[in-house]
Formats: sequence, C-alpha cells, structure tokens
Amino acid sequence: MKCAKCTHHKCYLAGQNCTGMTADAVQAAYTEEHLTMMRAAACTEARFYNQLTRLEETAEFCKLMNYTKIGLAFCIGLSEEAKLIEAYFAKSFQVYSVCCKVCGIAKEQLVLEQIKAGARETMCNPLMQARLLQAKAVEFCVTVGLCVGHDALFTGACQVPVSCLAAKDRVLAHNPLGAVYSRYWRRKLGIQPEGQV
Repeated sequence: MKCAKCTHHKCYLAGQNCTGMTADAVQAAYTEEHLTMMRAAACTEARFYNQLTRLEETAEFCKLMNYTKIGLAFCIGLSEEAKLIEAYFAKSFQVYSVCCKVCGIAKEQLVLEQIKAGARETMCNPLMQARLLQAKAVEFCVTVGLCVGHDALFTGACQVPVSCLAAKDRVLAHNPLGAVYSRYWRRKLGIQPEGQV
C-alpha cells in the first residue's frame, strides 16, 4: 500500500476498495470491544466535529466509554502543561499521572547514551510509567510529549487503550506537522513538491 501517494482518495469519496479485503472480512476483524470503541469515536467525531479541541474530545470520548479512571503519562519537560491537563480531566475522572523520569534511574545504569557525557542524567522510564498506571487500574491512558521510542515502549506495555494528546517536538513547539506546513522546513528536509519555490 502507498496510500500517502494517492491523488484521488476514492476510498473516502466513493467507497473504492483497493485492498481486495471484503466488507465481511473487515467487519469480522472488529470484536465487540473494538466496536464499542469505534462507536464512541464516531459519536465524538459526529457530535463535536470542528467544535472541540483534542483535549475536550478526549474527555468526551472517555465519557462515552464510561471510563472513570484515566492515566496521564507525560514528559517532565511538559510538567506545567501536564498539571493543567490533569486539572481539566479531573473535572470528570479520577486521574493518575506519572512523569517520564519516575524512579530516578541514571542513564548509565542501563548503559544509555547521554546528552552531555559525564553529567548525571536520569533516564526516561516508559515501562514503569505503564506499570504504575496499570497498578492504579486505569481504563485509558493519555500521553503528553513522550520521546520518540519511549512513546512506542509505553504504548506497547500498556494493557489499556492509549491516545496521544501531544507529540513532542522540541524544535517546533510540540507541533511535528510544522515540518511539513513550513516551506522552509520542506526544503530543508528535501520534500518540497516539484514546481514550488
């Protein structure tokens, strides 16, 4: 599949199926648990399309899923933002939050490369973030600014669904799509569409 290179998007516009998978096969892939989540996601989209921020949509989705406990896994560099996000979610849910540096383990303990050689650097700890939130019996997790790779480890270790509220981008104010919206960055990355200056 090379959907990113498609120019007509007929799957969206006309229901075209390029995969060879039948509608029955697609339907069979979704368990009742999946369908419950799909229905809540569809309700969130249909009822609040272009009206709510992702923060608000996340809360509405969790309400539709009847979740009462949610976990917040965040980067310590976004502590102030995490405090505000937790305050917002706490209006409707029990919220448990765990920062990335939990346990305070030095990078050298796991023989990890450091930003500044010889300095004392605490490693990010996505597996313990997941384990500590699991111990609180959260039903859903939200990530805020976890590092590339650490986010994948956290998501893989979680036994509940995970949604990313904010993706880390230290250069672009945590807006990774800025790299493709900006003509300067498109040129720098070598992805400027032909014919554009």
